[in-house]
Amino acid sequence: MKIKFYGKLREMFGEELEIEDEIESIEELANFLMKKDARIKNLKEHLIFSRENKQISLKEKIVKGDEISVFLPPTGG
Repeated sequence: MKIKFYGKLREMFGEELEIEDEIESIEELANFLMKKDARIKNLKEHLIFSRENKQISLKEKIVKGDEISVFLPPTGG
């Protein structure tokens, strides 16, 4: 599966990450990312995941070959 990162997450993980591990849900993916970088733990509740340009929940299943985008809500001031 291919994971694409945007914004601050791109600084943490790079533009893309290919994952060969057996990850079956978006929640498992979030936990996997927390293991790679502990800073994600503080951001987990704010992470937005999408597949085919549609936002998906933590309960969504991941299918082999999926391309998942991960980003944080836009902020400004």
